[in-house]
Amino acid sequence: MRTIRTAMLTFVWAALTLPFAATAADLDGLKILCDSCHGPNGNSPYSDVPTIAGQSSKFIAKQLRSFQLWDRPCAKTAYRAGAQAGTEADKCEIAGKLSTDDINAVADYYSKQPFKAASQPFDAARAAGGAALHDQYCETCHEQGGKANGRGPRLAGQWKPYLRATLKFVPTGEHLVPPMMERRIVDFSAEEINQLLDYYASQQD
Repeated sequence: MRTIRTAMLTFVWAALTLPFAATAADLDGLKILCDSCHGPNGNSPYSDVPTIAGQSSKFIAKQLRSFQLWDRPCAKTAYRAGAQAGTEADKCEIAGKLSTDDINAVADYYSKQPFKAASQPFDAARAAGGAALHDQYCETCHEQGGKANGRGPRLAGQWKPYLRATLKFVPTGEHLVPPMMERRIVDFSAEEINQLLDYYASQQD
C-alpha cells in the first residue's frame, strides 16, 4: 500500500508541477511553452535567447535531450511572454518533463519554420576577419558561411550575445560539443571569437 500511495503522490506532484498539460497530441500547448521564451514560431526577439526556427529537427531534438542529461548548462532565465511571463524558467527542468514524442513533435515543428536573422549591431572589420576564420575552421560543419543547418546548427544570423554565452561553457566541459570544435574554441583567442561572432551577426538577410 505504501508503494502504491508513494507512486500516486509522485504522479500527482509531477502533474501539478508541469507548466501546462502537454501531450504528444497537444502540439499547440508545446508551442505556447517554447514561444514564451524563444519568440513567435521560434524566432527570438531576445538577444540572450536563441532562435530555434529553421534549425534541423535532429539538432533541436538533440539539444532537448542534452538538457535532460545535463550535457548543457542548465541556465535559469525567465519566461518572456504568456501567462508565466517573469517567472523562472530552468531549461533542464522544462526539458526533463518532455516525453520522446513531445521532443519529436517540437523538433519537427520548429524545423519547418522560417529562420529570421537577428537585427543586431556588428563591427564590419571584425566580421571580415571572422569570415576568413570561418572559412578555414568552421565551414566543414557550418556550411554556406554558417547559413546551413546540416552537420551543425545555423550560426549566421543567430544572436551574438547568446552565442558568446554558450561558447564560454565549451572550454569548461559544461557544454559538450564535438572534440574538433572543442579544440578550436579552446585555441581561439578572445579577439578571434569576437571576429567570428561579428561575422555571424553581420549576416542579416
